Amino acid sequence: MLRPLLAQGLALSFSTLGCSTSPAPAEAYGKAVVTMNGEVLVLDTGDDGKLPVPRFDDSWHVGCSLLDGEAHLELVDHSKDRQGFYYLDLHLLSSERRDGDAAAVNMRIYVDDELFDGSCPATLRTSRKETHECDLFFAGCNLHRLDRLGGAQDVIPAHLELASFHLSGCFARRED
Repeated sequence: MLRPLLAQGLALSFSTLGCSTSPAPAEAYGKAVVTMNGEVLVLDTGDDGKLPVPRFDDSWHVGCSLLDGEAHLELVDHSKDRQGFYYLDLHLLSSERRDGDAAAVNMRIYVDDELFDGSCPATLRTSRKETHECDLFFAGCNLHRLDRLGGAQDVIPAHLELASFHLSGCFARRED
């Protein structure tokens, strides 16, 4: 009983901010491959990136939004217990977006206790049929380790080899 009331309260609070929720619960699927010091690390939602993970899955955290053409995705694989490549957070940088689908995305990942960050070239395809859906595709880019104390970047990067994600049911800004 408490969970439906909480969900309704959240939906109402987002609507007052100019946002609306999608008709379906948010979910994401995809896969990212990173190499670091010769080791290949994978964050995979399942079945080689084809298995959707819903927002309310106990083994994953999924957070996504599509606001004014900007995409945000946060994925955390709780089953890895903060070991290996378990966290990915990406934001489309609209100021970097160029003709058509080309974009730049600020990406952050955690590998064990180390945070890596970088701006990666990406392709964003928003569904013409459903405003709450998009696909993100990435080519290779370097991600640098951030120093916990001063925010300085380490010279030994992780390298994003490839990544692609499909987002659906994400929060979206109203068109009115």
